[in-house]
Amino acid sequence: MFLMSRTRIHTYLLFLSLFTSFTGCIEEVEIERTLKSDIVADDILVVEATITNELKTQQVSLSRARSFANDSTLLFEKNAIVEISTDSGDVYQFEDQGDGNYLSKTPFAAEEGIAYQLSVTTSKGEQLQSDKVVSIGESNIDDIYAERIISDSGEDGMAIFVDSSNPSDGFNNYRYTYEETYKIIAPNWTSREFEIIRPNFELVTDPVTEEVVEVLYPDVQLVPRKNEEQICFNTVLSNQIILSDGNALDQNSITRNQIRFISRNNPILSHRYSILVRQFLQSPGASDFYRTLLQFSQSENIFTEIQPGLIEGNISAVNNTQTVVIGFFDVASLAERRLFFNYTDFFPNEELPPYFGTVNCKSFFAPPLGNPEKDGPTRPGEEGCPRVQTLTDLIQLEEIEYFGDNDPPDECQGPFLVTQRECGDCTALGSNIVPEFWIE
Repeated sequence: MFLMSRTRIHTYLLFLSLFTSFTGCIEEVEIERTLKSDIVADDILVVEATITNELKTQQVSLSRARSFANDSTLLFEKNAIVEISTDSGDVYQFEDQGDGNYLSKTPFAAEEGIAYQLSVTTSKGEQLQSDKVVSIGESNIDDIYAERIISDSGEDGMAIFVDSSNPSDGFNNYRYTYEETYKIIAPNWTSREFEIIRPNFELVTDPVTEEVVEVLYPDVQLVPRKNEEQICFNTVLSNQIILSDGNALDQNSITRNQIRFISRNNPILSHRYSILVRQFLQSPGASDFYRTLLQFSQSENIFTEIQPGLIEGNISAVNNTQTVVIGFFDVASLAERRLFFNYTDFFPNEELPPYFGTVNCKSFFAPPLGNPEKDGPTRPGEEGCPRVQTLTDLIQLEEIEYFGDNDPPDECQGPFLVTQRECGDCTALGSNIVPEFWIE
């Protein structure tokens, strides 16, 4: 399996040196590199465009990455004119949606045997054009499955594999993306939550004498939870480009393409996990382009190698030789399949992975309310209690959740035990809306 950290080409070129560890099998790929030599540019126009045989709103992404001699500022390209035309006379126009994303005004699907060409005119008047690209056929994901393995680095975890086939012409060069969705269960959830009655001290005065007649202390009460906050879901898109490197059974089939490895200590495995794998049957040109990037990624001196020239795709400027363009326009066949599994399917009777981040859900504390009628005693003498955030402060900051009563409170403690919000309210980590595709 070949991995490139980050799906966006501009991010890869700017920060490639930060990502030098890879998952799965990395092979040396002997291919010719086509480079633009001796280029010095104030900015680099980055174009990312793959249209597929899905009937959908297609997308083209445009951005500018400043040259390596300057800084790593990324600018989204605005107000460009983007079109994709076919040799059969169809023209599909795209609209700027912001953040460098351009979406087709009408849905369309790439058809086999038809040549497509991307044209871009920037707000600066630069005109770009891709080579004409033809879809090379269709492919299938024959199977998707998970196995518990020990990785090459010796780590226990789950590997996701796909078996694929291409019945058309035996070309098996695939690129993969995925989106994973996982269930989150808040371990310290309770059916009640805090409601603030009074956040701060209040002095009640006599309207005539203006003398203080009563001191009202901060106070809270417990009420039934209004929303679902015990079970949530989170969906994350892949941040890798994955190229096929499975076992070739014959010229039409390839097996055990490893798409993902997840450590058994990763909390996304804790309950139920799902992955949707998208497989793109890409052109030989696209394959060479991404494999060239991958070959650069294995160098210990990334910027030394890449500064003298830029990797050239199939998009070029047609009216300004000083415009520097990186990118590739491809027409790919798409196949996709989804997989579900539970943690207990592969780790029966084993302890769950650590909870998310540095959250410690086994630690509880009792912040003072600031109400001497409900708080524990203060320390004798001049020391008193240390200045800390009060219970109402932490509630307003949405940092804590109710866990239990602290009865009676110890010295300098408040009347309730609390837990970090992430441990008691799953919406801190995901959405409480069940995805439409979810199956238990």
